[in-house]
Amino acid sequence: MNHEPPLNPEPSLRPEPSLSQEPPPEEDTMPDDAWLPPEDAPPTPALSAPANAGEAATGTGELAGPPELTGLPGVEAIPELLDRMEAVEELAAGLYEELTSHPAGGPWFWKGLKPKQRKELWIELDGFVVWLQNRILRHSSNSAGWIPECWYRHPDAVELLTALMVAHKAAYQAKSTKPGFELTEWFSRALWPTMDSLSQRMTFKNCMEGQGHFDATSPGLQLTAASPDFTAFVQRQTGGTPVPEAGATAGEPAHA
Repeated sequence: MNHEPPLNPEPSLRPEPSLSQEPPPEEDTMPDDAWLPPEDAPPTPALSAPANAGEAATGTGELAGPPELTGLPGVEAIPELLDRMEAVEELAAGLYEELTSHPAGGPWFWKGLKPKQRKELWIELDGFVVWLQNRILRHSSNSAGWIPECWYRHPDAVELLTALMVAHKAAYQAKSTKPGFELTEWFSRALWPTMDSLSQRMTFKNCMEGQGHFDATSPGLQLTAASPDFTAFVQRQTGGTPVPEAGATAGEPAHA
């Protein structure tokens, strides 16, 4: 049986392309080099640090501290810090006592000391001199370098031995464990020059020979402070017209 097509076929719902209409854009395709195998792929750049470094997580899942606090001592350093604070307080207390209790010349300036301070210094100096004679000096075969028992009756020796003791304190009582030359310098620059000076001046010569104290200062020349002539000289030099010395030209000040 033959079927003939209908006379009026229904128009198609799909519009036929027009020659003047532009073709639809093609979809973007992946370039050939957009994907690389894992072994050829470049390393992934590291992520920037968070704004709050104190909240950055460590590898163990814990929060890491700020970078400026890492590496600082912890609780175990508290005893050492307390010891340092105690040392600083002790140093400050000693400095305050020295500035308020001792005279301007220092704790070893005999003339400016109070009776109690003089007594303390006498006891300290006596211990030092006994140690010096028994530990070092008595082992010399030359008795000219010894210190007699009456050393405290010689004012010049007292001043020199006081200075020697202070130098010894500075060399041996310094709180430092770093090696240095302070100890040997005390011998070469303080001890031996002091003993040589006492020997050359024959401070203890008569005492050592006579096995008793000999007051070597009695026949010597003793000066008087603020003598009338000295007072008049200072007045002329500071408050009046200087008096030229013999041989000095007019208008030339006298030598003090």
